[in-house]
Amino acid sequence: MDFETAFAHYQSNTATAEETALVERELEKYRLIEDYFAARELPELPEDTALAASETKAVKRRLGRRTRNTVLMAAAAMLAVLLLLQCAVSPLLNRRVYSSADDHLDFDAAMTALTGLYMPLGVYVGSSLSHTGFMTDTVSLQFSDLTGSTRFGVRTGLTLRLGVLGRLSASDLLPLHYALIGYFTPTLNADGTEAAPTDYCRQALADMSDQLTVTSAVQFTDRLSADELAALMARHPELTFLSGKVGNEGVYTPQSLFCSLTPAGISFGDALEADYPGFTLPHTNITGAALQQHFEAMLQCLIDHPSVARSAAMMGNEAHNYKRLLQDVQDNGLQFTGVWVQGSPSALLSLMDESSARSISNYEAHIRLANYDAS
Repeated sequence: MDFETAFAHYQSNTATAEETALVERELEKYRLIEDYFAARELPELPEDTALAASETKAVKRRLGRRTRNTVLMAAAAMLAVLLLLQCAVSPLLNRRVYSSADDHLDFDAAMTALTGLYMPLGVYVGSSLSHTGFMTDTVSLQFSDLTGSTRFGVRTGLTLRLGVLGRLSASDLLPLHYALIGYFTPTLNADGTEAAPTDYCRQALADMSDQLTVTSAVQFTDRLSADELAALMARHPELTFLSGKVGNEGVYTPQSLFCSLTPAGISFGDALEADYPGFTLPHTNITGAALQQHFEAMLQCLIDHPSVARSAAMMGNEAHNYKRLLQDVQDNGLQFTGVWVQGSPSALLSLMDESSARSISNYEAHIRLANYDAS
């Protein structure tokens, strides 16, 4: 007889007497087995449980100590790195940019060159370094305004962090015409041709007293060579030629470069001249060869000091490819399209009588009190 079939009939109350007896015998066996296991004592585990809990706490304590030690070691390592950067690495990298050699300061020489190329109405006169923050120094720069419009000079600063200089402030250096060329941009007619120069600036000069000193931008009819500009300067010793606008084509955009025509504001001595012959212009008897050598020396100085050169970069890029420009000047000679010049109104009008002078734009005028004649 099949037990499974008999159990099914037993559950549905359709089992025969024989099937009922079979199922109840099996159920009795189950009850006996259940009573047997119920009567047995199961082992207690309090000691093992307590031991496990104790071991768990011990493990947690060890992990906590390890975690704290790891955090403390990481914090100490980070602090050590920061102290190393602040006390050793940053000063070392910054000294590579702002450091002295022989009897001149490399940084000041490069900044003098940069001023001579970018700031036609200014002269660089010196710098100082101060620590201003974590891994940060500030180089304070001092300039003289050749127009005399800013009595106490022009000041600005450059951040120096981990050997990298920040960018020059165009707004701070605006009085020096930093990277501005508007006075030498020709006016165009509607058809794109160059407009004829107007006479109102000449007339303004004619109406001024010679007790005034006027700063003006003069554009040339054609490009002048360095020799031609030197000859023009020699013919007008009563004028002070401040800076020449360089006119070599195809070597710099969008801002044009200038060539300073005045002596440097810092005396560097023979050491700098040995490295960069002609860097400092003579006070008198300036020749075309001296002008070209002076311009080439300024370019080479910035080539040798790229960190300073990059501080004058415009719109995220270096403004000029100095090496390519230097090669162009060496191959084709230095050329000029105009000058910034300073003098009395009559002296400026005399300059405008030159066949090479196309137009003049007056920028600044002030009274020369030292030679003022009340009569």
